[in-house]
Amino acid sequence: MNVRRVLVILCSLYVHCIQSQSVSVNVDTDKEIGQIDDHFVGVTFDSTMLPISANWYGLDFRSPKVQTLAKALSPCYLRIGGTPGDFMTFDPTGHGGGSANSTYTGAMWDNLNGFVKTVGWDLVFALNVLKRKHGQWDPTNAMELMNYTNSRNYTIPAFELGNEPAYFPEPFTDTVSGAQLGRDFVHLRAILKSTPGFQSTLVIGPDVTAISGPKSVLFKTFFESDGRKALDKITFHHYYGFEGNAKVETFIDPKVMDSLITFIDIVRNVTTPADPDTPLLLGETSSFSGGGAPGLSDRYVAGFLWLDKLGIAARIGLKGVLRQSYYGKNYSLIEMHTFEPYPDYWLTLLYKRLVGYKVLSVETNSTNSFRVYAHCAKQENLYNYKPGSVVFYIVNVNNYTTVVTFPQFKPNMDVFWLQPEFPDLTSRNVTLNGKRLDYINNTIPDMPPERAYGGTLNIPAYTFGFVVFPDAGVDICK
Repeated sequence: MNVRRVLVILCSLYVHCIQSQSVSVNVDTDKEIGQIDDHFVGVTFDSTMLPISANWYGLDFRSPKVQTLAKALSPCYLRIGGTPGDFMTFDPTGHGGGSANSTYTGAMWDNLNGFVKTVGWDLVFALNVLKRKHGQWDPTNAMELMNYTNSRNYTIPAFELGNEPAYFPEPFTDTVSGAQLGRDFVHLRAILKSTPGFQSTLVIGPDVTAISGPKSVLFKTFFESDGRKALDKITFHHYYGFEGNAKVETFIDPKVMDSLITFIDIVRNVTTPADPDTPLLLGETSSFSGGGAPGLSDRYVAGFLWLDKLGIAARIGLKGVLRQSYYGKNYSLIEMHTFEPYPDYWLTLLYKRLVGYKVLSVETNSTNSFRVYAHCAKQENLYNYKPGSVVFYIVNVNNYTTVVTFPQFKPNMDVFWLQPEFPDLTSRNVTLNGKRLDYINNTIPDMPPERAYGGTLNIPAYTFGFVVFPDAGVDICK
């Protein structure tokens, strides 16, 4: 089989197909195994977007389309970070020195803060840690930003300090140790506590991605030092690999999916002994680094790794997953210049609408290629699910239909099933219950479920989606 153009088995969800596997899904209804909140799924902008000629790579903050799509994901964190931000200078007037690629102005900051307020997002901003003096972070320019921000009555929920410190360019790789970075974070925390308007602003970091190998020394020594005392939330970055190595097969490989679990375990082996109670977040993450894989990270097939990552993160106890990125490059949620939603936008929107805060334990008799996660269903949304309802989200990377039963619950189900528009996993467009999702006339389309009865679903090969039991009556979900 040529997996690059895998034909999705064109069975109805509710009509038995000849080749299939039967799976029984059960959930522990006695207790939750974790909790998330309404900011669990967030998004990012790369900091390179901030100063480029003030046009954000063509992202128009005033566009009704951009605003409508963004509002639909609210509440949501927007993290702005990345390597260029480590050097950037804030110039409130816009007349100071510095190149267009390294200086951002008060007007740019105004536009950004106006946008996040309009769409209901909360800003997480990475400060310029490589502004240094006498071997320490020099907060002078950051304090200028804070003073300007306070004068405009903007609220910044959280600051970071730097991005992926193990990969600072020379000479900073040698001069900024984990212990020194920890002291810099302590300094930032002290400044916030003493600066009007910022006493409640969180300090999060250290935004590491090198957690093993020679470059992991900084990560480990940071948490052996005072850095662990400064953090309100611990962040790390994760990608499954570099975009040049991505293939369709990679996106549907259970071993690739499970590599995230190993990654998180390594992180916890370092952070838990030093700081056991501080929440852990994926502060920047997507499928593949380097901007994502063209024709893959922006296609239907990307949803397998994305939905599975959300499931693993919630089940393992992470408190946030910030998607790189909302706009820009191949792994974004909306297309550059046209602002058309990519398939992962629709998937993310459904997740935020359907998935509630209590995480449940799931047991199945399936192989690792049929992956199921469960939560209490979200109640405060347009579907008005009543207390006690349960939502499952399922990733099927079997190459055959899987017949699923849910023996615990009444047989009526709301099904939200996402498939490629054409029988090709690299399809640009996605269908919900057979109907293509399109943004038309500045309106997000209705995304109604399909009601299924009988307690059995036939899940086609290489597809994913959500199943809600409105009448589950689970006490811990009430």
